[in-house]
Amino acid sequence: MADTVACLVVDDEGGTVRSALRDADGVASERIDGDALTDRLGGGDTDIVVIRDDPPDWDGVDLFLAARTKSSLPVLLVGTDPAPDRIETAIAAGVTDYVCWTDAPSLAARVRGYATRPMLDPFAQAAEYAEFGSGLAHDAKNPLNVVTGRLELLDVDATHEDAIDRSLSRVGTLLDELSTVGKLARPVVDPERLSIETVATNVWGEMNVPNATLSVTATGDVSAEDGRLRELFERLFDNAVTHGGDDVTVEVGETAGGFYVADDGGGIDDADRKRVFEAGYGTARDGEGYGLYVVKRIADALGWRVAVTESEAGGARIDVRTT
Repeated sequence: MADTVACLVVDDEGGTVRSALRDADGVASERIDGDALTDRLGGGDTDIVVIRDDPPDWDGVDLFLAARTKSSLPVLLVGTDPAPDRIETAIAAGVTDYVCWTDAPSLAARVRGYATRPMLDPFAQAAEYAEFGSGLAHDAKNPLNVVTGRLELLDVDATHEDAIDRSLSRVGTLLDELSTVGKLARPVVDPERLSIETVATNVWGEMNVPNATLSVTATGDVSAEDGRLRELFERLFDNAVTHGGDDVTVEVGETAGGFYVADDGGGIDDADRKRVFEAGYGTARDGEGYGLYVVKRIADALGWRVAVTESEAGGARIDVRTT
């Protein structure tokens, strides 16, 4: 038997989940009320959280989302007789697993298994990757700064100096992209209703594109995190300007299932459309090919879908399906 795992059980007084785990081998369980959950997380004395799910009186998904704002610990939801769509909702929200109640030994086995293999939890994986990516990007910038500073002191032929500068700049950009992708890997835990028109207009206003034009005809809203939606529009607008030129016209329109961003540039060849969302794949000389890859990562995290087609003006059109 593995070492005893510390399990926090969110259940009511005398609840079946807490009772099942009270005497389980290898599990030290403690029952708490839902209101106390977030206060108990983050202290390092818990290995796994188990939450009873019995909506609407005891909404395990809401409790899980609250827990995710404080911790990346594995979280199991336990339901007595859940409907299939309830299980789907919970898993889509990001729970480690949804356990249909069977018997105490089986539940205890799952608790021990997930607690000792936390990297199976996608949220834990994302949190670790985000921490690793941001730390690596930060640490790697220091030696790059040293190289850049020493280069200024050397008598290097202008041709070689320009090539070195471009290479160092590219490495710096790639590190920034690594950090960004790491942050976006985290599941969405605090969405809100956001106006497509407002966010798109604000993002465009912060870009330095005086000769380009933005037209926003979309009037609806979407459920998203503000930072991710802003990043999505920044990437889509930057892609339009990069490929369409400084005087490009960009339109943000509405569809039955979401919205689109279209331009009047040169468009994207059919042969490239299946690959534009791949990491590092770019068709422009400037840039590293991560713009639309980041767009897809954001869409995936929000449960959306993206596709590239041709705009009415013959340029590129990126459709974002949000429902």
